Amino acid sequence: MKTIQYGSERVIADNGGKMILKYYITETPVGFGYSDLKSYGVGVLRTDKKPGLPDMKECKQIEGVFFDIEEAIVFMSKIKKAAILPENLTKVLGKYIEEKVKIQKEKRKKECIG
Repeated sequence: MKTIQYGSERVIADNGGKMILKYYITETPVGFGYSDLKSYGVGVLRTDKKPGLPDMKECKQIEGVFFDIEEAIVFMSKIKKAAILPENLTKVLGKYIEEKVKIQKEKRKKECIG
C-alpha cells in the first residue's frame, strides 16, 4: 500500500492552539501482480497542538473505496474544502456514495426510457 498526501495540510486556530488536518489517498494493488488494477482509499489525520500539552492525534482511514484515482481526488477536494474531521469521514463518504448511486440510477432510467 502506498500513501499519497492530498495537497497541503490545513491549519485551523483553536483556543490558543491549532488543529492540523492532513488528507491523504492510499493506493493498493488489486491484481497481485497479474494486472495493473489498483484501489484507492481515503484518510484524514487530525493533530491537535496546544501549548504545554502533548500533541493529540486522531486518524480515520477507509480502504478500497474507489477504483479511479480521479474520483478519489474529487472526493478529497470536497472533504478538504469542508474541513471534514476523522470522526465524520465514514458518514460523509456514505453520503457521497449514495449521491453517486442515485445519479447513476437516474441516468440509467433515462437511457431506458429515451
